[in-house]
Amino acid sequence: MIFDVCKRNGIRIPSLCSGKKLKKEAVCRLCLVEINLTDKLVPSCAFPVCENLEVVTESKKIEKARKINMELLWSDHAGKCVTCKKNLKCKLQNLAEEYKIENFHFVPRKGEITDWEELDLLKDNKNRIVVDNSNPAISRTTEFCVECRKCINICPTKEFGFNYRAGDVVVGTPYEKPLDCIFCGQCIKNCPTAAITDKNDLKKIISDLDDLKKMAVALVDPAIFESIQHEFPEIESKEKFIGLLRKIGFEKVFDLSWGMEKYVSEAAEQIKKRKELALINYCPSFVLYIKKYFPELKNNLLNVFIPDDWMAEAVKNGYARREKINPKDISVISISSCTAKKAVKGQFLDYVMTLREVGRIFRDKKIENNSFGSFDFDKFLPARIKYSGKMIKSGGVLKSILNSSVKKKKSIAVSSMEDIEKVLRNIKTGKAKYDLIEAMICENGCVNGGGQSKKI
Repeated sequence: MIFDVCKRNGIRIPSLCSGKKLKKEAVCRLCLVEINLTDKLVPSCAFPVCENLEVVTESKKIEKARKINMELLWSDHAGKCVTCKKNLKCKLQNLAEEYKIENFHFVPRKGEITDWEELDLLKDNKNRIVVDNSNPAISRTTEFCVECRKCINICPTKEFGFNYRAGDVVVGTPYEKPLDCIFCGQCIKNCPTAAITDKNDLKKIISDLDDLKKMAVALVDPAIFESIQHEFPEIESKEKFIGLLRKIGFEKVFDLSWGMEKYVSEAAEQIKKRKELALINYCPSFVLYIKKYFPELKNNLLNVFIPDDWMAEAVKNGYARREKINPKDISVISISSCTAKKAVKGQFLDYVMTLREVGRIFRDKKIENNSFGSFDFDKFLPARIKYSGKMIKSGGVLKSILNSSVKKKKSIAVSSMEDIEKVLRNIKTGKAKYDLIEAMICENGCVNGGGQSKKI
């Protein structure tokens, strides 16, 4: 498509609905361009390149059309940025600023409509807004939805679709039931507005960070460093990020590598004793997927704590005892690339936060860039960091377990829903037989986790 060719050649075209490997929907109408085959503007994301094609990506005609389309999209969002969860990290907001959307032609003003029309408009807006906060990981509100269809196309289990018709169309779940999915978080990561966001009690977390009677401890997942500059462009090292965490209120910052090594050793011990198929439970989304869609295999899942829970237990027991601190006065928070951990965390882990949520706290506290120093991780447990670098990518957990004195087994590592489904169905029908399977829902593993930040 024209859009793809331009992107490869460094020619920027604005868009809200396009994305890598996503279906080309051509619904936002911001990527319009001029071509020599017609006098009409065409969406570059849906028009294929052909011989003798000439393309103009910037002109007065294009700018006018994009600006009108931006005003239409912006009409439901005007005046809501200050209280919005994605304020300053919203793609729609950035484009509205870029195109200087100041005259709201599509926003009714007092005096331009009658009181009856205003009341009818308010009722209509209220009826169309769906808010869903009934799960532990994902918040949804159609108030900020621009119907770009990214969530529909990116969801690995196809939880989203369109409800109602014509002007009443709204993106939602089948029969408007509360979202009950595998919480991979890809919908949050790819949503250009605040229609789908991370769920957490950030006010309570900030309260714990500011409470002088509580010790706030951060457990840092090494995978987050893959996308840290998308959230904090000014941070170029892990030491700077640790300094930022200390600035927002964390007294101690620990590396998750000890918990990752503990997971490998415990998983290896279980696998040695198993004679039947073993499913590695390192990916929480995969665990939820098996329980929901392949319940006949749920007993094949390893029964091992996730690394974050191992670390949290060690902090609230061993570290608290060593430092003579009441465990109730310690708040343990995992900074993770995985949103599904929010749904499966154990009793010792107080919160799981994504990199996006760290960014929100940073902005809410109005901390100035570069007002924090550089620090190394605090020392507590003797982690050799033997496996952590491998385990953030697909296949790394499996290799680490097989290298941990586990006898050679017929094994496979898969990521992405398409490959996972294929392997599981082959097992179910007897076409394939394995002793050990590592599966990660997010493509290529935690490096592309749903909790990672994305460049806007």
